[in-house]
Amino acid sequence: MSVKHSKVHLLILLFVLDEVAGYFYNRPSLSSDSQWNPNGTTIVNETMIGTNLFDLFIDENNTVYISNEQKQQILIFVQGNVSWMRNISMNLKNSSSLFVTNEEKIYVDTFYSSNVSVVSEIEVNSSWRVNSISRMNFCEQCFDIFVSEDQTLFCSLSQQHQVISKSLLNQWNHLRIVAGTGSEGSTSTTLRNPRGIFLDENNSTLFVADCGNNRIQKFRFGSFQGETILSNGTFQLNCPNGITLDGQGFVFVVDSNNHRIIGQNSNGFHCLIGCNQSAGSNPSQLSSPSNLQFDSFGNLFVVDQQNHRVQKFDLIIISRQWKSTGTMSVVRKDHTASILTNGKVLVTGGQTNSVYLNSAELYDPSTGNWTTTGNMSVARVYHTASLLSNGKVLVTGGANSVSLNSAELYDPSTGSWTTTGAMSVVRKEHTASILTNGKVLVTGGWTDSAELYDPSTGNWTTTATMSAARYRHTASLLTNGKVLVTGGQTSSVYLNSPELYDPSTGNWTTTGNMSVVRVYHTASILSNGKVLVTGGQTSSVSLNSAELYDPSTDNWTTTGNMSAARVYHTASILSNGKVLVTGGVSLNSAELYDPSTGSWTTTGTMSLARYRHTASLLSNKTILVTGGCCYFSSAELY
Repeated sequence: MSVKHSKVHLLILLFVLDEVAGYFYNRPSLSSDSQWNPNGTTIVNETMIGTNLFDLFIDENNTVYISNEQKQQILIFVQGNVSWMRNISMNLKNSSSLFVTNEEKIYVDTFYSSNVSVVSEIEVNSSWRVNSISRMNFCEQCFDIFVSEDQTLFCSLSQQHQVISKSLLNQWNHLRIVAGTGSEGSTSTTLRNPRGIFLDENNSTLFVADCGNNRIQKFRFGSFQGETILSNGTFQLNCPNGITLDGQGFVFVVDSNNHRIIGQNSNGFHCLIGCNQSAGSNPSQLSSPSNLQFDSFGNLFVVDQQNHRVQKFDLIIISRQWKSTGTMSVVRKDHTASILTNGKVLVTGGQTNSVYLNSAELYDPSTGNWTTTGNMSVARVYHTASLLSNGKVLVTGGANSVSLNSAELYDPSTGSWTTTGAMSVVRKEHTASILTNGKVLVTGGWTDSAELYDPSTGNWTTTATMSAARYRHTASLLTNGKVLVTGGQTSSVYLNSPELYDPSTGNWTTTGNMSVVRVYHTASILSNGKVLVTGGQTSSVSLNSAELYDPSTDNWTTTGNMSAARVYHTASILSNGKVLVTGGVSLNSAELYDPSTGSWTTTGTMSLARYRHTASLLSNKTILVTGGCCYFSSAELY
């Protein structure tokens, strides 16, 4: 009898992440001291998934797949969004496992649902056609399923005390025994009721949760000799069930009858969740958990079987460490990033290779996901973006094949753009500063002119010109309401001169010079009102120096040097008043400036060397870094 399935009302958006190296499941890179919130959040409960839940799968896009025996369905939560639920209706009974591949196929245990195949294949792109798998018609249930990159299906035969495999590319290939003799035992070659399995394809290793022997076994491909890496003698296991690995090859285990999760790092194994080993339904408790999976951010999802729920345990971002987050839809450098009033981050424009971008997208810190939003009217690079007091974002100037004087407004309530008044001249590599009166001061950009944008009218008015034409400079709003402009260049001349704009008079005045000329540097307003300028370059030398401007004296003083010379880097004021500097040409390093001591300390390194990227302080006090050169779509959190 073939598996019957009804008409399916389902549309899944499929995303390709260019930074995933072949995997269609998640093996996040974790720091050695990673921790998880001991209190879980219930993602789905009995009302949504019924009472006989064994397994779940989370793909590289964080879409969650769960088999629901009670409703005879596979439930799909697109990108982990529980309000965006789809389903595949099919005759599922006592299904213990499922696995999803990037060939758009779902493999599910149908031992109790079909007399043709113990595992069935669902073709996502063919109207959800359900296929049986040849030679998989034996009388044993696959307690767990894993599909390798070379399209080999591995099956844990718990009652047969074996793990077998079957090629999915050649229907005539026979079943192969991978581990276990078929007789129960506790030797290095035997198993007793094996359950969860996981392949570390990088190291040609199969991991088996040997439930009946209370141990985790590791088998090298081609060898039937198992090595015990975790056992009842070393950690008092009681029927380990699910198993997964992180990006470093460390093992994470569901210790089912002890109602806990165990993890491994460079210091060995330790308990992560449910460490009091008592069954319960509180957020910190589990009851006979059966499986676990990572999402791409390192959060742990646990099938809490007897509580009929799926619990999410958030990865805690350890101080001075980075973790990856959602990937943008396209690679970007020289883009902008703006924190909206709703806490989301709007990224606009930039370029990917030689293509200039008019696209924009939003990052949601609560989910770690990106969504595209309305496109700008024109592609822009070297532009500015400013959050206005009315919550809209003003984007000005920039360039594509030509320099631009146009400006446009993004409305977060509609996700759309509208053009507004054009500037008096074209500008790129200029600055934009929100004044205390709500107007926007735009300066330079291959010109010495400046002008003001009035959000109430949408019009621009020119104001006094600077003493020098500038681009690649900085502009900082001081606590006294004035704007300090520093450095940059005019034609081939690099500048060390700063000047001050006074909104009350509309005039510029020069002030004391910096110790050295600078372009591509940063300027940050410290909590004491001083301005910290870091790095950049002269006409020939990249700089690691830093200096402070004191508005009360109009003077500059040098301060501690950074550990590395940095150009095209970012600088962010943290909630503790320190300044985080990230990246720069050929650098993935980061360091912290402490205003109280005037010194720098190095901190965790980013996953990639980045420059021409953005850094934004989120409402949860973490820093979001996005894109950069050379052409990244990735993002990470500090």
